[in-house]
Amino acid sequence: MTNNSSIFNQFGKTIFITGANSGIGFYSVIKFLETKNYLYVPIRSKIRKDSFINDLKNFYSESYLKKYLKIISDIDLGNLENISNLEKFFVNKSIKFDIFILNAGLQYTGALYPKVSKQGIELTFAVNHLAHFYIINLLNSIIKDSSESRIIITSSDVHDPKSSGGNIGEKAGLNNLNNFKEEIMGNFKNFNADKSYKNSKLCNILFAKELSNRLRIKKRKISVITWAPGLVFPEKGLGFFRYSSKFNKSGYLIFSTIASKLLGISESVQDAGSLLYKIAMDKNYNNIDYLHLSNQLISFRKHKLSVTDVSEEASDPELATKLWEFSTDLCNSFGVTPINL
Repeated sequence: MTNNSSIFNQFGKTIFITGANSGIGFYSVIKFLETKNYLYVPIRSKIRKDSFINDLKNFYSESYLKKYLKIISDIDLGNLENISNLEKFFVNKSIKFDIFILNAGLQYTGALYPKVSKQGIELTFAVNHLAHFYIINLLNSIIKDSSESRIIITSSDVHDPKSSGGNIGEKAGLNNLNNFKEEIMGNFKNFNADKSYKNSKLCNILFAKELSNRLRIKKRKISVITWAPGLVFPEKGLGFFRYSSKFNKSGYLIFSTIASKLLGISESVQDAGSLLYKIAMDKNYNNIDYLHLSNQLISFRKHKLSVTDVSEEASDPELATKLWEFSTDLCNSFGVTPINL
């Protein structure tokens, strides 16, 4: 973890964060609000919005939340057309963001058939990668061009087939995007829910690297950071595990209990939320182009956030550019046109 002395001007930052209403995102929000930052949070439904606010009322008064929290309603990350409403929301508003956090993510390992987005795209790719790709293309112009500005993307070390989680089951691999469109839509060629999730995390890193290159070419000072929180089990199988826990409830309970209580390899959701807060606020990450951070297990129930290398495939600049172009073409095919960043 970072030293508290490295936390800079943690008050009054303007922050956009996806996946804020549960899990890691929720506990990071508690920290951001504690230090009086201004949060903009897209949420899919009124039910989730109401539940989110009620949960936060356990920590802050209603008047406090009204001052520091703005919820952007009816934003479904599984619907590209719906995401366009974000741009409409910010039109004619004099808002500039210090920090963009792309934290929303899902997985449904154990499912035999793909879940799909509104556009018919396999859901983990649609939400974990494509939605965030589109959001950045829509809204990057309202991120401050400042050495303290940053874009943070929650990824995972399972993108790497050599990692302790990535080498179990189907391994990540995009095969240079050959036949990739057939894997994520249409006939969902060779569908595997576990591999789909790992590939989406690989796409997160490739996207981040290409984004960093494009920002640097435009001489913008924004840091781009991907991070892997480690093995985290939100309460009651909610948040990130809300789908996969349904497909194998008993297996989920057994695995989560063994991982957290017997093996001590999991990270608490509260500590992971605090880590995300520190990544957003640590002055050591000012103006650094691109960085990957991993919350690595160092002993029983103890983790350390460290700068780490990504997989060989995630380090391929040509593949990163190819994925960016593929994602642009895919958005265009549904009539939602990303800005050419």
